[in-house]
Amino acid sequence: MTNEDLNTTISNIKEVWKYPELFQNVSRSERWLSGAAGTYLLYKGLTSIFSHPVIALTGAAIGAGLLYRGVTGYCPMRDLAEQQKIDLAPDEVLVTETYIVDELG
Repeated sequence: MTNEDLNTTISNIKEVWKYPELFQNVSRSERWLSGAAGTYLLYKGLTSIFSHPVIALTGAAIGAGLLYRGVTGYCPMRDLAEQQKIDLAPDEVLVTETYIVDELG
Protein backbone atom coordinates (compact mmCIF):
# COMPACT_ATOMS: atom_id res chain seq x y z
CA MET A 1 0.00 0.00 0.00
CA THR A 2 1.47 3.30 -1.04
CA ASN A 3 1.19 6.61 0.75
CA GLU A 4 -1.27 7.86 -1.88
CA ASP A 5 -3.54 4.84 -1.33
CA LEU A 6 -3.49 5.45 2.42
CA ASN A 7 -4.39 9.12 1.98
CA THR A 8 -7.23 8.18 -0.39
CA THR A 9 -8.56 5.65 2.11
CA ILE A 10 -8.41 8.14 4.97
CA SER A 11 -10.23 10.80 2.93
CA ASN A 12 -12.92 8.25 1.99
CA ILE A 13 -13.39 7.34 5.65
CA LYS A 14 -13.72 11.04 6.57
CA GLU A 15 -16.34 11.45 3.83
CA VAL A 16 -18.31 8.48 5.17
CA TRP A 17 -18.24 9.90 8.69
CA LYS A 18 -19.52 13.27 7.43
CA TYR A 19 -22.38 11.88 5.32
CA PRO A 20 -23.22 8.35 6.53
CA GLU A 21 -26.67 8.32 4.90
CA LEU A 22 -25.08 8.40 1.44
CA PHE A 23 -23.07 5.24 2.03
CA GLN A 24 -25.49 3.03 4.01
CA ASN A 25 -27.23 0.30 2.07
CA VAL A 26 -28.05 -2.09 4.94
CA SER A 27 -31.16 -1.77 7.09
CA ARG A 28 -31.02 -1.39 10.87
CA SER A 29 -32.09 -4.98 11.59
CA GLU A 30 -29.50 -6.36 9.16
CA ARG A 31 -26.86 -4.23 10.84
CA TRP A 32 -27.72 -5.66 14.26
CA LEU A 33 -27.70 -9.23 12.98
CA SER A 34 -24.46 -8.73 11.05
CA GLY A 35 -22.80 -7.15 14.07
CA ALA A 36 -23.89 -9.94 16.41
CA ALA A 37 -22.93 -12.74 14.02
CA GLY A 38 -19.65 -11.02 13.14
CA THR A 39 -18.72 -10.58 16.79
CA TYR A 40 -19.48 -14.24 17.52
CA LEU A 41 -17.54 -15.57 14.53
CA LEU A 42 -14.59 -13.30 15.21
CA TYR A 43 -14.50 -14.39 18.86
CA LYS A 44 -14.77 -18.09 17.99
CA GLY A 45 -12.12 -17.72 15.32
CA LEU A 46 -9.66 -16.00 17.62
CA THR A 47 -10.18 -18.41 20.51
CA SER A 48 -9.65 -21.53 18.38
CA ILE A 49 -6.69 -20.23 16.39
CA PHE A 50 -4.25 -22.79 17.83
CA SER A 51 -6.44 -25.89 17.66
CA HIS A 52 -7.84 -25.41 14.11
CA PRO A 53 -5.87 -22.62 12.41
CA VAL A 54 -7.43 -22.76 8.92
CA ILE A 55 -11.02 -22.94 10.13
CA ALA A 56 -10.32 -20.29 12.78
CA LEU A 57 -8.78 -17.84 10.32
CA THR A 58 -11.64 -18.37 7.89
CA GLY A 59 -14.20 -17.77 10.64
CA ALA A 60 -12.32 -14.72 11.90
CA ALA A 61 -12.14 -13.23 8.40
CA ILE A 62 -15.85 -13.77 7.78
CA GLY A 63 -16.62 -12.42 11.25
CA ALA A 64 -14.54 -9.30 10.61
CA GLY A 65 -16.41 -8.69 7.35
CA LEU A 66 -19.78 -9.07 9.04
CA LEU A 67 -18.71 -6.84 11.91
CA TYR A 68 -17.57 -4.18 9.41
CA ARG A 69 -20.95 -4.45 7.66
CA GLY A 70 -22.78 -4.10 10.96
CA VAL A 71 -20.77 -1.15 12.23
CA THR A 72 -20.69 0.90 9.03
CA GLY A 73 -24.03 -0.08 7.48
CA TYR A 74 -22.33 -0.52 4.12
CA CYS A 75 -22.11 -3.80 2.24
CA PRO A 76 -19.79 -3.69 -0.78
CA MET A 77 -21.27 -6.88 -2.25
CA ARG A 78 -24.80 -5.45 -2.15
CA ASP A 79 -23.52 -2.24 -3.74
CA LEU A 80 -21.87 -4.24 -6.53
CA ALA A 81 -25.06 -6.26 -7.13
CA GLU A 82 -27.15 -3.09 -7.31
CA GLN A 83 -24.73 -1.53 -9.80
CA GLN A 84 -24.87 -4.62 -12.01
CA LYS A 85 -28.67 -4.63 -11.83
CA ILE A 86 -28.74 -1.02 -13.02
CA ASP A 87 -26.40 -1.86 -15.91
CA LEU A 88 -28.79 -4.54 -17.21
CA ALA A 89 -31.64 -2.15 -18.03
CA PRO A 90 -30.48 0.91 -19.99
CA ASP A 91 -32.52 4.07 -19.71
CA GLU A 92 -32.20 5.12 -23.34
CA VAL A 93 -31.73 3.53 -26.73
CA LEU A 94 -29.09 4.88 -29.08
CA VAL A 95 -29.93 4.52 -32.79
CA THR A 96 -26.77 4.44 -34.89
CA GLU A 97 -28.12 3.46 -38.34
CA THR A 98 -31.42 3.93 -40.17
CA TYR A 99 -32.57 1.95 -43.24
CA ILE A 100 -35.34 3.22 -45.53
CA VAL A 101 -37.01 0.73 -47.88
CA ASP A 102 -39.08 2.10 -50.76
CA GLU A 103 -40.38 -1.17 -52.24
CA LEU A 104 -42.66 -3.61 -50.52
CA GLY A 105 -42.27 -7.16 -51.67
